[in-house]
Amino acid sequence: MNEDGRNIFPSYCCVALLESCFMRCKMCFKWKDDINYRSPEEPSFDQWKAFLRGLAELCERKFSVNFAGGEPLARTETLPLIRFARELGFETLLATNAYLIDEPKAREIAGAGVSDVVISLDGSNSATHDFLRGKTGSFRNVIAAIDYLDKYARPIKISLCTVISAVNLSEVVKLVRWAEADGRFYGICFQAITQPFSTAEDPLWYKKDEFSFLWPTDMGLVDTVTAELVGLKNSGALRNGFMIHNPAHQFDVFRNYFRDPKKFIKTDKCHLDYRAINVTPLGDVHICFNKPAIGNIKSADIRTLWFSDKAQRVRREIQACRRNCQALVNCNYDEKADYVA
Repeated sequence: MNEDGRNIFPSYCCVALLESCFMRCKMCFKWKDDINYRSPEEPSFDQWKAFLRGLAELCERKFSVNFAGGEPLARTETLPLIRFARELGFETLLATNAYLIDEPKAREIAGAGVSDVVISLDGSNSATHDFLRGKTGSFRNVIAAIDYLDKYARPIKISLCTVISAVNLSEVVKLVRWAEADGRFYGICFQAITQPFSTAEDPLWYKKDEFSFLWPTDMGLVDTVTAELVGLKNSGALRNGFMIHNPAHQFDVFRNYFRDPKKFIKTDKCHLDYRAINVTPLGDVHICFNKPAIGNIKSADIRTLWFSDKAQRVRREIQACRRNCQALVNCNYDEKADYVA
């Protein structure tokens, strides 16, 4: 129940089936040795299915379940679980670096009934993308994967996702124009660089030598690029703005965030309290990954966890939070919510 006594149901779910990844991304440290393993404490395949079944019964409407990682295609259970989620009536989104997508894998993806494939592409050329992804040949594999998916996995929607950083800031408009000209993409979405995953929380992370090269400091370029993206979104070009998935207002938020990442981007409280379900590879359920888990899918049904007293305590913590996290700035951005203009 919320403060008004009404039941509010989730509208977003991210299932992270594994944390490990073979890339060496500059904006994500999930490849570190201490988490690059499979734990015997992970839920079984049947427990994952039970979670999805409970989620289907909890939700008033079926939304798109995001299957992510790490790299989700590195786990054999991913596509069978996607197929099961589709059978339950969910749309499904596969977020991937695309490195493992060859012809057989593209056929498997098509057979699983994936709704959307979102491929990470962080540069308009191999030098930029391979540098940010930390693996030579990753750009080449992305381009090959797009060809395979286009040939074997239509009508699956293929989108791109780009994390905006100082390294690729000057290339993002070029990426939009390239994707539009290519004609095979459902769209492209952008995220602002936030503290790299799997690093200790630090409000000044962007000033540290290890990460500072990622942080945009040329505010003139930030203003120019975000204005161009807004212009492309609103101009009637790019299929009436549809090519860019972000709401136009989000680029204004990005601009303010890059100017002062310590200043809360919302005018009021965080709006994630009744929105999201995030599940870790061990089955822990979080409304927000930066707050305590509300339980585990191995020991409790999601319908019980969502309305539990512990969930309510976590929601109060979220409402009091003033951190500009990945979920708030990027994944769970809501143009209807109140952001600082």
